[in-house]
Amino acid sequence: MKEKSSQSNGSAQAETANGKSSKMPLLLIFLTVFIDLVGFGVIIPLLPTYAEKFGANALEIGFLLMSYSLAQFFFTPFWGRLSDNVGRKPILLTSLAASTIGYVMWGFSGSLLMLFASRIVAGLGNANIAVAQAYISDITTEQNRAKGMGLVGAAFGLGFVLGPAIGGALSSFGLQFAGFIAAFFSLLDLVLTFFFLPEPKERSRAGHERFKLDLGFYTRNLTAKNLRVALAIFLISTFAFANMEATLVLLTEKRFGYSAQQNGWMFAFIGLVMVIMQGGLIGRLSQKFGEKKLVIAGSFIAGCGLLATAYASNQALLYFACALLAIGSGMYTPSNQSVISKLSNKEEVGGVLGIGQSLSTLGRILGPVAGGAAFEYIGMESPYFIGAGVMAFAVGLALLLPTIPETASQAKLNSDAKAADPKTVEIC
Repeated sequence: MKEKSSQSNGSAQAETANGKSSKMPLLLIFLTVFIDLVGFGVIIPLLPTYAEKFGANALEIGFLLMSYSLAQFFFTPFWGRLSDNVGRKPILLTSLAASTIGYVMWGFSGSLLMLFASRIVAGLGNANIAVAQAYISDITTEQNRAKGMGLVGAAFGLGFVLGPAIGGALSSFGLQFAGFIAAFFSLLDLVLTFFFLPEPKERSRAGHERFKLDLGFYTRNLTAKNLRVALAIFLISTFAFANMEATLVLLTEKRFGYSAQQNGWMFAFIGLVMVIMQGGLIGRLSQKFGEKKLVIAGSFIAGCGLLATAYASNQALLYFACALLAIGSGMYTPSNQSVISKLSNKEEVGGVLGIGQSLSTLGRILGPVAGGAAFEYIGMESPYFIGAGVMAFAVGLALLLPTIPETASQAKLNSDAKAADPKTVEIC
């Protein structure tokens, strides 16, 4: 009995020590994702104009945008699984180097074919978000996992808000110049990662097994009873959100006569609310309610936001709907990522998170197509009804998520709350 008590205390102390020691790596991962997304965001508002310079039509621009996402779709699981074997830091450095090369190619592009090549290489490099999430999984305890995942989401959102603003400001210096600035951000990210980001401690048998990523790895994890629901939520929730992103500007232009600047402020508002939710609140909420309840609540709130968008008759209601969307997304995204990391095989967490991000990318590919077609042929409110229906399905799926086992520290807190004998605490 005494041995169990001392083990429990030792586990709690280890978690506390790990929480303190992982603050600096968490900050560095935040900066890594943030700087990476700033570089990506610089390019976004300039890409259609740059493509038109080489004679691209609307369809070719669409394929150009898709080429980046397709590269991410295929390579995200690869980077994540490879990081399980050779370590997180080497893969982050490799992917950042690929991003830098892709942006330099953008700067030197003299043809549409070269522009396609630059986006494919950059997409290959920017398929590193799963590696960052796997790093978070390595250095956080299960109790503060959602908070760590929220920091990655906050960095993602903040970088995506500031990047387009920087890109718009740089457009007066020429479209090619923006590529070199994006390359500078990726190179800066690479240097900071190389010199300051430590490799997490060895993860069980990771690094001792032969690297393997075959069809069986995908099918085994996609059909695994403990993972398939969370992975499905990844796909359909991203589909619903991308469905909204692709058509919201069209809706505000037609309904409220918004200018490009007004739409920019609206998306900045969405990004800011998501940053506040994921960077400041998600950790406390997850410890109080648990990830499963947050996935359910976040999916429901996001669905309400999509419905409210369809019925928004004035700008105040529109911003209220946008706030609901941002709060819901900021709640369910890191919580679902945390669930996946906890339910994955410890030696494969990077690869499984990569599958999740790959499914998310597929949602970003299919969502705009479905939203654009619905907006054009059914009506401008229809994408939001579709999105709300999809999120209602996500709520139903979230109810089926498996229960996450308690950590040792959580079990001790629960037993203390029930005034139980602390010597009887079992180690999970």
